[in-house]
Amino acid sequence: ETTATASRKSCLVIAPHPDDETLGCGATIMHRLAAGTEVHVVVASDGSAWPPDGEREHNRQVRSRELLIACGVLGLDPGAVEQWAFRDGSLASVGDDLVEAIAQAVRGCRPAEVLVTSVHDPHGDHSALGRAACKALAGTSTRLLTYPIWQWDHPFAVMRMARAAGRPESVHTEGCLARKALAIGSYTSQFAVPGVSDSGLSPVFIDRFLRSKELFFPVSNDYRLLMER
Repeated sequence: ETTATASRKSCLVIAPHPDDETLGCGATIMHRLAAGTEVHVVVASDGSAWPPDGEREHNRQVRSRELLIACGVLGLDPGAVEQWAFRDGSLASVGDDLVEAIAQAVRGCRPAEVLVTSVHDPHGDHSALGRAACKALAGTSTRLLTYPIWQWDHPFAVMRMARAAGRPESVHTEGCLARKALAIGSYTSQFAVPGVSDSGLSPVFIDRFLRSKELFFPVSNDYRLLMER
């Protein structure tokens, strides 16, 4: 477990969509803020694709509000939260613009660590963001760690992520779970509705992020250089 050590390292959490930052890193964010450590959150997409039956501009506005509410529950000031305008569902196609946006964000806040979704996440936006982070940080001394989201539904994706990374690091969630659950609860637009929709965040899925630890997988510089090709 690396809770105490990690809590003293400034970090930039990069999420593909509003809610991923809370699901994957909510307790980690709380621990670092409690230790007086600087934390910034960037969400790469506008979140407009979900729910799928909603109008995109309406979805964007709703999810942006939910993001600020959830991050406020975690203890973040609004000034520490940024959302980019990349279209939800398009991260695999924006290329170097995403890489440069990440590099610029890192230059701006100079974090000791960047936490991001993995190249091996089966969701296209999540994977594309992980690849762009590898490219942006290739050759730098900033630590890069990935957090699993949709891998929990795809065991082989977890195995691929683990093989590509160093020994996983964990952050305990003791004392944080009630507030993390409250923050996740801010994303009401994303919940699956039993009997109406099987899509969205189900109680079973959410429960996977309310356990005793949050896991992070260090990405080596060699792997970042490989992803840059």
